[in-house]
Amino acid sequence: MTPNEARREFPGLLDKVFLDAACVSLTAERARAAISRFLDMAVACHAPDASAHHIEMDRMRLEPIQQTARLLSASPANIALVESTTHGLNIAANAIPLQRGDNVLIADTEFLQVAIPWDKKRETLGIEVRPVRSHEGALEVADFEAAMDARTRAVCVSSVQWCTGNRLDMRALGELCRSRGVWLVVDAIQEIGAMAVDVRAQYADFLVAGGHKWLNAPYGCGIMVLSDRVLRELEPGSYGYLAMAEPEGGWGEYFRTPTITPYRRYEFERSAKQFEIAGTANYPGAVGLGASLSLINEVGIEAIERQVRRLGGLLQDELARTRARLVSARDPAARSGITVFQYTNSPREDRALVEEILRQKVYISIRYTSNVGGIRISTHFYNDEEDVLRLVHTLKRCAGDA
Repeated sequence: MTPNEARREFPGLLDKVFLDAACVSLTAERARAAISRFLDMAVACHAPDASAHHIEMDRMRLEPIQQTARLLSASPANIALVESTTHGLNIAANAIPLQRGDNVLIADTEFLQVAIPWDKKRETLGIEVRPVRSHEGALEVADFEAAMDARTRAVCVSSVQWCTGNRLDMRALGELCRSRGVWLVVDAIQEIGAMAVDVRAQYADFLVAGGHKWLNAPYGCGIMVLSDRVLRELEPGSYGYLAMAEPEGGWGEYFRTPTITPYRRYEFERSAKQFEIAGTANYPGAVGLGASLSLINEVGIEAIERQVRRLGGLLQDELARTRARLVSARDPAARSGITVFQYTNSPREDRALVEEILRQKVYISIRYTSNVGGIRISTHFYNDEEDVLRLVHTLKRCAGDA
């Protein structure tokens, strides 16, 4: 399937130009259909008994893990399902051992959720949340290295910054953190699904992404990839019985056994599933995520990245013919599916301009952190050249430049 053929999977494109996957993407039709089939099963309960019905739901939740393994070249044993990026970031912050006086590095252009769990650790444990300063929105691995010292325990960073679209060299940052024994926690929600990521080539201890942005899934389910080091050395903050090794004969047989007791030794698998809720979870969300991931894998992440980059390049070229001032990096190595620019001389005027563009049914957004940011455009694989050209035409017309 080509990216243009995949547009048929997104009926939300029929009445609008949608360029805001960095906020919330459109859901793929196959994800809606998969959830509908799941709900039909839940309503009818055709299994021989309720236990068998529950076991079938557990089997269905494996689809997003298998699809993630294919997408990221990861082992299924290292992949967990989480509710959201927020959920995964909190798992990381609660699992990494921290003591008073330790520090965690956070860039100054980060989305607030990247910082929140660590700031709570600052309040309760007395750690330091140490800023890494960007340079007009640009972040380099050298900036993190300069901020590190002997008490640096973790780096928590977005692989693509939400307010600039700038993509960090995660391979170099991963090698730096591994060489220093520093835990690396990566919010990859603005990268996975738009750009090729190979976890064998770029190191991270926790790689987290909710499904509702570039993965085009409904709300409530995302992915978390854990390093072997995490599985060897860390313990989750909570435990669920479905992370245990399945008993002989399966759980259905176990629950029918008269001699079972809560007073026993509990053995848990050393896999990423141990870090999940590991109980009755968001099965509809997992089913939808699995279906949307299957679409990404069917199109192919290399083809998706080419389309994303091609449309982003077209957008930059078209903006260069206007009075727009580009905030995003021009260097292809630092570019992502997000393009950020400023069009007027004030954030207030740019905001008014965006609101007028939205009234024209061209969906974009405006985002800032630490006075860095501007009008944000997301070019995804389901977009085409006409979407970009219509955006630029609408932008100039609403600004009075057409």
